[in-house]
Amino acid sequence: MSTTFTINGQPYTVNLTDLPPDITLNTFIREHAQLTATKFMCLEGGCGACVCAVSDGKSTWTVNSCLKLLNTCAQLDIITCEGLGNQLTGYHPIQKRLAKMNGTQCGFCSPGFVMNMYGLMEQHGGRVTMEEVENSFGGNICRCTGYRPILDAMKSFAVDSTIDVSEENVDIEDLNLLARNCPRSGKACKGACRQSKLIYEDGSQWYWPSSLAEIFEALENVGDSEEFMLVGGNTAHGVYRRSPDIKHFIDVNGVEDLHQYSSDKEKLTLGASLSLTETMEIIRSTSKQSGFEYLEVLWHHIDLVANVPVRNSGTLAGNICTKKEHPEFPSDIFISFEALDVKVVAMKGIDDEKEMTLEEFLGDTDRKMLLKAFILPSYPKDMYIYDSFKIMPRAQNAHAYVNAGFLLELDGNSKVKSARICFGGIRPDFIHATDIEQLMVGHSPYESNLVEQTFSKLEGLVKPDEVLPDASPAYRSKLACGLLYKFLLKHAPDAEVSGKFKSGGELLQRPLSSGMQLFQTNKQTYPVTQGVQKLEGMIQCSGEATYMNDVLTISNSVYCAFVGATKVGATIDQIDASEALQHPGVVAFYTAKDIPGTNTFCEPSFGYEAEEIFCSGMVRHSEQPVGVIVALTADQAQRATKLVKISYSSPSSDFKLMPSLKDVFSSETPDTSRIIPLVISKLKEVKFSDKPDLEVRGIFEMGLQYHFTMEPQTTIIIPFEDGLKVFSATQWIDQTQSVIAHTLQMKAKDVQLEVRRLGGGYGCKISRGNQVACAAALAAHKLNRPVRFVQSLESMMDCNGKRWACRSEYQCHVKTSGRIVGLSNDFYEDAGWNTNESPVQGHSTFTAANCYEFTDSNFKLSGHAVLTDAPSSTWCRAPGSVEGIAMMENIIEHVAFEIQKDPAEVRLANISKKSKMATVLPEFLKTREYYSRKKEIEAFNANNRWKKRGLGLSLMNFPVIYIGQFPATVTIYHVDGTVVVTHGGIEMGQGMNTKIAQVAAYTLGIDLSYVKVESSTTINGANSMVTGYAIGSESVCYAVRKICETLNARLKPVRKAKATWVETVEAANAQLINLIASDHYKTGDMQNYHVLGLALSELEMDVLTGNILIRRVDILEDAGESLSPWIDVGQVEGAFVMGLGYWLSELLIYEGDNGRLLTNRTWNYKPLGAKDIPIDFRVELVHNPRPSSSGFMGSKATGEPPCCLAVSVIFALQQALQSARQDAGLPREWLRLGAPTTPETLLLNAGHQVSEFKLK
Repeated sequence: MSTTFTINGQPYTVNLTDLPPDITLNTFIREHAQLTATKFMCLEGGCGACVCAVSDGKSTWTVNSCLKLLNTCAQLDIITCEGLGNQLTGYHPIQKRLAKMNGTQCGFCSPGFVMNMYGLMEQHGGRVTMEEVENSFGGNICRCTGYRPILDAMKSFAVDSTIDVSEENVDIEDLNLLARNCPRSGKACKGACRQSKLIYEDGSQWYWPSSLAEIFEALENVGDSEEFMLVGGNTAHGVYRRSPDIKHFIDVNGVEDLHQYSSDKEKLTLGASLSLTETMEIIRSTSKQSGFEYLEVLWHHIDLVANVPVRNSGTLAGNICTKKEHPEFPSDIFISFEALDVKVVAMKGIDDEKEMTLEEFLGDTDRKMLLKAFILPSYPKDMYIYDSFKIMPRAQNAHAYVNAGFLLELDGNSKVKSARICFGGIRPDFIHATDIEQLMVGHSPYESNLVEQTFSKLEGLVKPDEVLPDASPAYRSKLACGLLYKFLLKHAPDAEVSGKFKSGGELLQRPLSSGMQLFQTNKQTYPVTQGVQKLEGMIQCSGEATYMNDVLTISNSVYCAFVGATKVGATIDQIDASEALQHPGVVAFYTAKDIPGTNTFCEPSFGYEAEEIFCSGMVRHSEQPVGVIVALTADQAQRATKLVKISYSSPSSDFKLMPSLKDVFSSETPDTSRIIPLVISKLKEVKFSDKPDLEVRGIFEMGLQYHFTMEPQTTIIIPFEDGLKVFSATQWIDQTQSVIAHTLQMKAKDVQLEVRRLGGGYGCKISRGNQVACAAALAAHKLNRPVRFVQSLESMMDCNGKRWACRSEYQCHVKTSGRIVGLSNDFYEDAGWNTNESPVQGHSTFTAANCYEFTDSNFKLSGHAVLTDAPSSTWCRAPGSVEGIAMMENIIEHVAFEIQKDPAEVRLANISKKSKMATVLPEFLKTREYYSRKKEIEAFNANNRWKKRGLGLSLMNFPVIYIGQFPATVTIYHVDGTVVVTHGGIEMGQGMNTKIAQVAAYTLGIDLSYVKVESSTTINGANSMVTGYAIGSESVCYAVRKICETLNARLKPVRKAKATWVETVEAANAQLINLIASDHYKTGDMQNYHVLGLALSELEMDVLTGNILIRRVDILEDAGESLSPWIDVGQVEGAFVMGLGYWLSELLIYEGDNGRLLTNRTWNYKPLGAKDIPIDFRVELVHNPRPSSSGFMGSKATGEPPCCLAVSVIFALQQALQSARQDAGLPREWLRLGAPTTPETLLLNAGHQVSEFKLK
């Protein structure tokens, strides 16, 4: 049986029996249509890399192609990013605008952003508001940019846009809004074409019913023990993985009865298969009718469910049925509908239809029961009060900690006639607070006695379960009570509520975000210092830019997946892959014994302790790879990994599992065998520089952080003649070449790498990707066929090391003036199971004093690596510096708190008067209105009990240290004078190639358009240093300038006064002058330097929920003379926002019993999104032309240092919490905030008790 659809107007007729029954649209687009603009990363609808648009001829919407099943695509027109616009047909205005406004860095996420915006414009006929735009990107993650330039670019298309793009004039017609024909008939599409049943070789069946009767006919074919699936949007796969044993797929999308809706004065009936987006459109329209005004509240709640592409596909029935199958699922649809007493129309057969409550439906055991419709009653607004809440770890695209819906029916005397008080996220068996519902009846809901009784009783009723990685029961209980209190505060008449309490009734209201970017340029050095568009920006925004997994291979390619060990501390006895090898499509399974060379992916000659590619003895961490499955498809490989059986010998009797730093320090006597001193102070004791007035002691803890690159760890290996061609997502081609060669006992000359660009790095692709590269190389070597290994997100998070968690124990001696006269800081960093890539004796130590003045005798610093039963920790953006600077800044804040002085003044008291910071800081405080804003915040806090604000300051002195070598080659073509540069660095979003091209153009005296930067290889980039530590761009630029100067010297004899560049090149070629030159940067060619930076962060906290808004951030960074200011501004914003995620939301939780990482998906690991960034985001690059302490051509690094400034937010939170605690009557006490400081941390430290919940 075949199905027909189009992709970018190209018809496809596909024999479905040739493909797996659950193949996704993403897999077809990439592997069969071989269109690579549509990416993937999480494969669960949580990252946005896979977004494309689909049209049925009547409307167009975006979908997550990783979730949409190909068998549901009949008669659809699918649009991908390269189909929207490209080099041949011309670029789409969205693509051009995003590139022009510097909205792309690594570019891996850019096609998803473009397509999401395109779908939004399509759905609204090209007319959208800035608010609609900013609200629509919750499902698109960007780790590079900090979102600000992306949002600006997209908002510039809004009808109310205030974004300046005056030189462009784009009409709606220019946006190419769709009007597609049916791909089968070629005529205007009138709807879906009829399909029939399809039986696959393995016995699984697909059905495409067009009526309710046909659904039940299909269900009759399902055996009692067989698994089946009613296919709607398949979005539940993003929460609970679809079973591999499903035998019957019943696509209900074509059943018109399930898409109907109607309304009258009494009710609104919604078809069960309406998507959440369709539901939102219907309820917003219906909310204008009398009795249905409450639907506006419901609209806003559904708007918080998942993200736009998921809501476009996910259905009402799918959401509720997921809740039925998984009672713990925190369904927002369910809790809202239950509070509203929504009834369901359910069917057990074509003639067996009945109306049920939601709770009755969930409790019914008939698994073939079909949801037909939902009935929403009318609730006249003069008789009913309804509201609902959802509290999440970030602003969008996250499931609730706790959600709630409250409905009160009032009689003529404004007393409660009936009440529905519903909570989600408590326990699977707790929905209604029945006692509270009964308690309220007959009373005004705002009576002081009733309010007191309500919360006294509710606190005892709400007893959440404890299931990791969910938030703690204490938090969820307090939060649930706070939501009911918030409801009462919001809806009570003003006369019934104290003015100081009233703002607590509202959730935090986020206005549109905006930004300001300030920098200066030097026209004398253009194009260097000129703000130019990123060279790859346009092809990144069209999806034409090539990443490692976009390398096309021949049809006999195979795919890989790791098999992981589960028993940490045990020794592997035997591995049985016999069942896996019988699985369809599996080609081979390899373990350590199959490696012909060295079983390590970390090169000892590079200073590393060996780390096994495949574990052959003691298991060091959960999911440590023991082997690799090789199969014909990625899905087959992944499924077969579950079939490999591993037997273990028991761990030694004295082994105690400790997967985290907190586990090691949780006992009264930490296991000293795990603590390795790496930095030992020469001081036996601190010698005070003056007599101290008091002592300040404390502990400061920072957690792990996962890099969350949008591009997974990826390697493609192609056997070629007598060697291997390797396309690997690595930041260090030299080491990757070396470990592959040693793994296979090959010579380096036979292992040649090529890297065009990376989809983000941040340190995780320095060595961690080598494990994937070596495994893929082994498979290619053994099978002599191309191998593709794209590691899954779960496997990456399980196997790859993270930022080193850190614990600082400090003892500070101070004067009442704020001057520190003695300091001892013992810090401990989480190494994982070995000490590879340790920042302890590096940047953690180098930055531990930050910009403050100490002597050799009054600062005692000791650093330790702590061994844990987790993957070896690794470099992560600004490694060590984030921890070192934060430790010192926290000490300064703690001192200021204890002596009750302004933190800015304490900083000034400890900065050398001779330092540049002593001049910069006072000016920064003045221009950012620090003192007046602080007074405004104090006034706000005095007038608001349940909303608090804070203003946090942080300073940075970031050392940049040049190491290693970076070769480069510049070639001039005599044909037209164009120039190609190759080098040993790696472009991964930091703008390296653009800066290189600018330097080459400037040095050669040619237009930037003449220059192209090609892929990095182990031929032209042999023996290169790792691209990291913020030195790659400057180092390669140095090498390129040297080379261009060499070429200029060669051209000088033939250069004539009025000759053009092309004429000069032609003359040189005629005289056989060599137009190819190579050179390199090496240690010592440039001096090390420091980067100074300052940040001021203002935020607001909801005391009742722990949620926050970052109201404003001001960043000032000394960038010297920026080589490319728009790139550097983007680096500052992106690094800072990545730092914000570290301090606010990125929580990694290991299970203590088995060491398993529980937060290894987008479902439960939350980098910040587009609506979490500062509302007012101001960045200024200090123009400091050619200072003596600076890098190449007077420039300074911007990619890593700003990450260190984000700690300012927790200092602002400390202030907000202190105000809340003062209002709660608690004694003044310094709070141990760290990374991450989540809503849970904030609420539990706010200090209030439920007994304080009063209206007056």
